[in-house]
Amino acid sequence: MRVLVIAAVLMLVFGIIYGASRERIGCRSLAFKALATFMAVYLGMYGAIRFGGMTGTFMSFGLVLCLAADVALELDFVKGILLFGIAHVCFIVSYNRLVHPVWYTFAGASLAYLALFVIFKDDLKSLGKLKAAAVIYMAVLCYMAASAVTLWIAYGTEASAMVAAGAVCFVISDGIIAYRTTKGKNELIYGAAILLLYYGAVYLFGAAVFIGL
Repeated sequence: MRVLVIAAVLMLVFGIIYGASRERIGCRSLAFKALATFMAVYLGMYGAIRFGGMTGTFMSFGLVLCLAADVALELDFVKGILLFGIAHVCFIVSYNRLVHPVWYTFAGASLAYLALFVIFKDDLKSLGKLKAAAVIYMAVLCYMAASAVTLWIAYGTEASAMVAAGAVCFVISDGIIAYRTTKGKNELIYGAAILLLYYGAVYLFGAAVFIGL
């Protein structure tokens, strides 16, 4: 468990450095953003190698894609969203390998999607060509979260609770990103919340694999 603590501390430190230096040094700060996510990648890869199996492998690959998306998002928004979408598909495959979706998986995903759609329906028109990508991404994100919660309900283990909590953090983080972007909110509190929730999400995913999802 010492490794989990060290990884969490390093992720926090790198995340703070990224947040504090982003405006001052520009793209060079992306190295710290990537290093923060790499802590989750390390945990996931360690667990995947230690326990074997395709579940941990898909989770680790999804975390690697999140790392790549972190960097890509700052350079090309569309490519970043695409990479995050593929990462969520990897997470979905991992969860569905352990437990098949049931009625409340689809119900939960639909309710989450409906909530996001209602909140942002007036802002979708302003996205132009990105509208289709946003709608699809929201659907994949909501289904990923619903699948993670389904896994927790079925297993009730510490690892399954971690992925469920991480998935919920991911949805909230992306929701704040969408709100900040569409409403033009630039306050520091929004950026801090996004980073805290996002890094919390990927850390929980990596930690779940580390302890044996």
